[in-house]
Amino acid sequence: MQGSCLCASVKFTLSYSPKTFYRCHCSLCRRQTGTESNYATLVHRQHFTWSTGEASIHSWKKASGYRNDFCQHCGSTVPNPLAQVPYFWVPLGLLDGIEHYQCVADFCMQDCPSILPSIHTYREPVQSLEQLLSLLRLE
Repeated sequence: MQGSCLCASVKFTLSYSPKTFYRCHCSLCRRQTGTESNYATLVHRQHFTWSTGEASIHSWKKASGYRNDFCQHCGSTVPNPLAQVPYFWVPLGLLDGIEHYQCVADFCMQDCPSILPSIHTYREPVQSLEQLLSLLRLE
């Protein structure tokens, strides 16, 4: 299974396709993704290989140990090795060919904003800025 950042400067390969993931709703994960949670999985280092762009990765770390690795070109969060254990943290959205994954846990639910179900659902991307403005009731 292949994965990459938004600009494809950083690419990696997993030797298998993970089937499970978790969501974290803490304030750090929400800020990291810009959404209500992050979707991630862990992959043993023996199943993880950088394909290209490892030199393009920069890291930001809090005193608490929280770490965010990202592509210096596009800013996408990219996988990072966990400290003192042989695993990589892998954001699910970077993986190509996502098919059937199961969420096995939600963490930090006390921090999760209350999001109502969607009024409209679409199988296709937004068709125009006008459509999006209308849906957001901005026009």
